[in-house]
Amino acid sequence: MNVTPKMAPNKPLAVLVDGQPMFPAAMDWPLDRGLHYGDGLFETMMARGGVIRFVSLHRARLAAGCARLRINLALEPLWKQASALAQQHGNAVLKLLVTRGPMTQRGYGISGDEPGRWLLFAYPAPDSGQPSDVSVVTLQARLGENAALAGIKHCNRLEQVLARMELGTKAFEGLMGSSSDLLISGTMSNVFLDTDVGLVTPSLQLCGIAGVTRAVVLREAAAMGIPVQVANVPMAALDDCRGVFLTNVRMGVLPVARHNGRELATGDHARALATRVASLEN
Repeated sequence: MNVTPKMAPNKPLAVLVDGQPMFPAAMDWPLDRGLHYGDGLFETMMARGGVIRFVSLHRARLAAGCARLRINLALEPLWKQASALAQQHGNAVLKLLVTRGPMTQRGYGISGDEPGRWLLFAYPAPDSGQPSDVSVVTLQARLGENAALAGIKHCNRLEQVLARMELGTKAFEGLMGSSSDLLISGTMSNVFLDTDVGLVTPSLQLCGIAGVTRAVVLREAAAMGIPVQVANVPMAALDDCRGVFLTNVRMGVLPVARHNGRELATGDHARALATRVASLEN
């Protein structure tokens, strides 16, 4: 007579990976909450000359995200390893992924004793120089508004996946609004508009990622005396602005040549900030 072995009530009876059985106790990664629920955070960082650029801002954002999601994980060993990996590879893109770890009970609720998990990846650095003649388009895809998740770089990125499907090869980047028709960001970037009142970047109080390069631009603009506002920006403002530039850690400050086919100017402020940010390590 076949007898099914007794299992803990929260442990699966069987796990199949690509159709092949895996004994549940052999590895716990199939039970990771990051895989099941997107219950985690990530940082994308640039290493230059063996040093992680703006590492203090990355550290602060990850710590804030872990506190917001109540992920229990000692972060200092993680950052030591990231620094060592940067030194090993010199110039590289590093991706740091943190999850709550394998589930200790079924369902969305947490037990509070999940062992946090982290993964660190190193990729080749992008080619030197920025893309030229950058074109962007407005997308129909929208970002849901949820202040509880706004700003942090959590692992639930299906909105961006759908947006990139919509974008396809139409342009370099697609600009996304929120469910209340406010401009928020690009699919992989933050956005700044050059307007009659100076530079404006969308508020991220309701949704969107508070990018590290965005924070650097805001800091450096203040130091350089360049007027910049953080405000609610209606999508229609894109039709009236003089210029647009994008930011993220891989491309720095990237001026846009066209939006929806309309030619845009690259202002002196965008040029000055692009040069300034490119020269900084912290």
